[in-house]
Amino acid sequence: MVGLALIYPAKWLMHPWAAPWKPGLVGYWQGEVAFGSGDSRTMVLRLRDGVGGGDEGSEIGGSAKVCGAAQTETYEISGDARDYQGTSFFLNAQFAGDAAGLYLGRLEGAWDGHDGLTISTSLLQIDQDGAAGFAGDTGTGDTPTVRFELHRAGEADFAAACDS
Repeated sequence: MVGLALIYPAKWLMHPWAAPWKPGLVGYWQGEVAFGSGDSRTMVLRLRDGVGGGDEGSEIGGSAKVCGAAQTETYEISGDARDYQGTSFFLNAQFAGDAAGLYLGRLEGAWDGHDGLTISTSLLQIDQDGAAGFAGDTGTGDTPTVRFELHRAGEADFAAACDS
């Protein structure tokens, strides 16, 4: 019992962005992502403190939903904080399925330390024949980047995001 009483506080000393007594990077987030001209989609994100970190696995886990364009994509999220406070991080967004369409790529993030995230990603384009590439890639090495903001939300927002 004493061991458990020491493990959790030590964990939060290593990952202060996940401490339960203050708003942290972990939690629920919501915003709009522009997938193209006239194609804005709602995104909800749930981040949780991962099991491990370093060699043991991702520090950050979770899930995401993107709603719009007559479809809902669901993603498993894993990643790591790049700094002690969690103000810089990356998330791998693994989508379920292989249908043709546009999907989130790796998410590069910045947390303002309060209620806002700024995310950058390159969208993945899956064609009808299953070929994959970055959307808008002209072959010059300059892959277009989509940048968007997410704001703190709640569990109910996450659950209801794609209902309408």
